Amino acid sequence: MPSLAKLFSSRSSLGNLEKHGPDIATPDTESNKSPISPQPVAREVQEQLICATLSRFAQVPVSAVFVLEPGWNPGGLSDEQASLILKTHGPNTPVAERPLAALRMLWGAIVNPFNILLTILAIISAATQQIPTFIVMMAMVFASTGLRYWQELKSMIQAVNLIKSVTTNTRVLRYRNSGSEELEIDQRNVVPGDIIAVTSGDVFPGDCVLITAEAITITQASLTGEMMPIEKTVRLAAPGPGETLDLLHNDNVCLAGTSVVTGNGYALVVSTGKDTYMASITSELSKRRPENATQIGIRKVSYVLMAFTGVMAPIVFIVQGAVSKDWKGAIMFAIAIAVGITPEMLPMIVTSNLALSAVRVARKKVIVKRFDAIQNLGAVRILCSDKTGTLTADLVRISMSTTGTGDLSQLPIKLAYINSSLQTGSRSPIDHAIVDFVDQNEQDMFTDIPRDGWVKQGEVPFDSSRRLLSVLVSRPGGDGSEGLLITKGAVEEVLDLCVSVYNHQTSPSSDASEPLGLDISPSTTLIFTADERQKILDTAQRLNEDGLRLVAVACREQLIKPFMTISCSDESELTFIGFIGLLDPLKPDATQAIKDLAALNVQVRILTGDAPAVAAKVARDLGLIPSCQHSSTAENEKDEGLILTGVQLAALADDQDAYKDAIDRCIIFAKLSPYQKLEVVKALRMGDGGRAVAFLGDGVNDALAIRGADVGISVDSGTDIAKEAADVILLEKSLAVVADGVVEGRLTLINTLKYIKMATSSNFGNIFSVLVASAWLPYQPMLPLQLLVQNLLYDFSQASIPWDNVDPEYLVAPKTWGAKSIIRFMICLGPFSSPFDIITFSINWFHYGIRTLDNPLVPLAQTHWFLEGSLTQLFIIHFLRTGKLPFIQSRASISVVCTTFGIAGISIAIPYMPKINTALKFTPPEPIYYSYLLAMIIGYAMVVHVVKTLYQLVFKEWL
Repeated sequence: MPSLAKLFSSRSSLGNLEKHGPDIATPDTESNKSPISPQPVAREVQEQLICATLSRFAQVPVSAVFVLEPGWNPGGLSDEQASLILKTHGPNTPVAERPLAALRMLWGAIVNPFNILLTILAIISAATQQIPTFIVMMAMVFASTGLRYWQELKSMIQAVNLIKSVTTNTRVLRYRNSGSEELEIDQRNVVPGDIIAVTSGDVFPGDCVLITAEAITITQASLTGEMMPIEKTVRLAAPGPGETLDLLHNDNVCLAGTSVVTGNGYALVVSTGKDTYMASITSELSKRRPENATQIGIRKVSYVLMAFTGVMAPIVFIVQGAVSKDWKGAIMFAIAIAVGITPEMLPMIVTSNLALSAVRVARKKVIVKRFDAIQNLGAVRILCSDKTGTLTADLVRISMSTTGTGDLSQLPIKLAYINSSLQTGSRSPIDHAIVDFVDQNEQDMFTDIPRDGWVKQGEVPFDSSRRLLSVLVSRPGGDGSEGLLITKGAVEEVLDLCVSVYNHQTSPSSDASEPLGLDISPSTTLIFTADERQKILDTAQRLNEDGLRLVAVACREQLIKPFMTISCSDESELTFIGFIGLLDPLKPDATQAIKDLAALNVQVRILTGDAPAVAAKVARDLGLIPSCQHSSTAENEKDEGLILTGVQLAALADDQDAYKDAIDRCIIFAKLSPYQKLEVVKALRMGDGGRAVAFLGDGVNDALAIRGADVGISVDSGTDIAKEAADVILLEKSLAVVADGVVEGRLTLINTLKYIKMATSSNFGNIFSVLVASAWLPYQPMLPLQLLVQNLLYDFSQASIPWDNVDPEYLVAPKTWGAKSIIRFMICLGPFSSPFDIITFSINWFHYGIRTLDNPLVPLAQTHWFLEGSLTQLFIIHFLRTGKLPFIQSRASISVVCTTFGIAGISIAIPYMPKINTALKFTPPEPIYYSYLLAMIIGYAMVVHVVKTLYQLVFKEWL
């Protein structure tokens, strides 16, 4: 690169480090040390080091940059230097490898509250020589743990492969054979000191300082959320007194993850990998994440079950021992009761529910990295979303074409089209938007733009200092001497060059002799007075407040001479035509998805680093905040209290009540830093006694909030850090998928709650029956092994619950694990099974005369209660699974029907199976007993339905 080497060939004459050193030196950096220590440091210190390092290189003139670090030169590093630095700093990857992630995931699957409870009971069973009980309970633990670990490991591997699947090459300079050579390398091999060549579309592989730049603009949407490109230049002068580096708003620093929109140049890589600004955010991600709504709910429910077991088992032991005088048998029976109280299938049911939901959402191109995320989605009450790329398309599009007073006019867009289509420089997103808008528009309004009739005679390219682009064209149909200079650019810069304003009301639009109906003459223009300028600026401000990015359009007639050229001096005495308004449009499905989420009672909040006006425009279009038809001022008054900026949020930090009120009230949070996004999410989670909050984002600035939410959601095209922090990754950028996930989460949670409410209420009723039997009967109403078999049959009958239908009304509102609701359900519904158990005891006592321990019919009595308990529990599943009338108003799924009636058949058959009934000590009942059994089942169903109706009237809920 001769031009680049020439620029820095005489470093001593172009810049003197001693001259600039005192103003920029930092106490922790020295020129003979590598820029950033590779050792990990605390986030605050790391950020200071990153700023110090970038300041050291960014706040000196470009001519002095290479004096700062020995071995760095404008011709690039040698292969040996690059290899040595790569060994010191490591690969250029912002997301650190986690070799023990699989082991941590296994530990997380094992350490589950229900697994711990079952393991404790299994150990007690083994200690008391109840080996079958031990085997069954540990089988439940292993099955649940294995299924959860397998599903989460598969999702983690998918996510890791997704992150690693994108290989980006970077063009760097290497110093070889006394000269520079440009070559492409994997960006993971880029090191500090590399010189990289960048052009439109390139992503900066590290934190860089520009050393040459030709009309470079970059997008920082992944860091700030701002849609529009930022202009960047090289630094030519030393910093002024007190000047400090602003990482996100500066002239010559380009951070890792940002990309070039227009222009080209060379940049010096200062920091890579874990030493970049992007990676500094990941330090927060390494902290232990707070418990989410599902984990908190499960923990509370597990405490309730453990407490209930701890209270009831000793009571049964005391009563049974006092009545039977067989204290050893009482211990065994108490353990069996403890097992009976515990819904040992709960971990398996929960895991099966989650696995099934993971499969369902996978069909919709969703990767669930963490099992709990599905249930968390069902519990979500607030969805916080980034704006750019999630609610909007992350593309610049034409919104309107107006006059200086804001009236709609097609003339500005027509002139802008000629300008953009004929200019030969790098087309910016604005140029692409203008050309695409006209080319794709099917209306007749653009038919008067002769695509081939306008001939470009000259051009003044765009540059970041003028912020203008002009083309000189000859009018079609003339002799070639009548030209039109068309200029577009930043509003104030264009207005400074204008001497008149086009009067659209007097334009001869119907005059076919004038191309575009444009006649610039004293009769169609107004003198550009101070008042006219102010009117135009007021219009611009109003449109800006509507979230529009404006491009001003002006022109003037010019005589074209042979071989003439034009320059910046020709951009004068222009006539102002109007504005082009640009906007990042909403995603096609965003509005409907917001409506779907609202129907599910999920509030949507926008958290963005973009400007308040832009966010407010998006929110109004989505219907999140009221839209006013009168004026921008009225809209601002309506929006007051619904929009909060980062600066305003920081000012409320000392007043907790005002802070909480603002967080609860506001819909839009704009100009937020990554850490402010996290704080808003935390505050929302703490409101109303704790509520589940989801965050959807794809940028580096979203990663902390994604991690801090109950469920973090990212997209496959998001940054590596965002995907690493997320619980759910969408393979399609669609809010509709999120709404589907919420429904799926509620299905999962409702079916899980069905099981735990049915199991705990049934087991609670059995405890009352056991207490009555212990105080009344001289024999055990059921042997511990018989009780375990009954409990397992009931549990296996509910294994199909994950596939059950859910009544639509249960999907309308967010759901979460509620210990109070479960306790209330258990206490209110459980005892109503005991009267029918007591009827069975009475039949055995009075009809069959089984009243002593040595009565040979004791096995028959135990068989009777086994059948009654099993069949009533199985049949009543259909009454408890819905708040409606079963089989008529609400029908269970085919799998639930087949499973429950199949298990019922097995229960009836067990006493008749020769070897099994001997092992379990069952005796086939007399046929007349089945008439009693049928009457009890029908009676129990009627009682439960009446109690269910009263329960819903009193508590306004069922599941």
